Amino acid sequence: MKVVAVLVFLVCTTMAEAASLDSKEAARKLTDQVMAKVASGDLDGGLLLMKPYLIIPESEFKVMLEQTKLQLPAIQGRFGKIVGSEFISEKMIGKSLLQIVQIQKFQKHAMRWRFIFYSPDGKWVLNTFNFDDKIQLLFE
Repeated sequence: MKVVAVLVFLVCTTMAEAASLDSKEAARKLTDQVMAKVASGDLDGGLLLMKPYLIIPESEFKVMLEQTKLQLPAIQGRFGKIVGSEFISEKMIGKSLLQIVQIQKFQKHAMRWRFIFYSPDGKWVLNTFNFDDKIQLLFE
């Protein structure tokens, strides 16, 4: 029984551990690749590209993916079809935090995508990401 408990602990710990990126440039390249997929209409593909670098467990990722898929038709109904993406900014805070902002372009509006990377030791993990339609905040 103890062996089973140890194996379950090791499997759960391993699943929650995120892969890392070697540099800020690699983080930027990842967000560019994600946004290229998203801009081509492949939301699943874009989110799956970032999955290995996210610090969230598999179960939370699956829920997030399903919720995002449910929202997409309403977003496209309101904003029109997807017409591309665009890099907006990259900002370091201290030596350990990096924010990359990109937009997903629709015919009538844009969605702001924010990726926050964390580096405690020179390697970067995707700590969090989100997207919303609050493009006015890009001007602050």
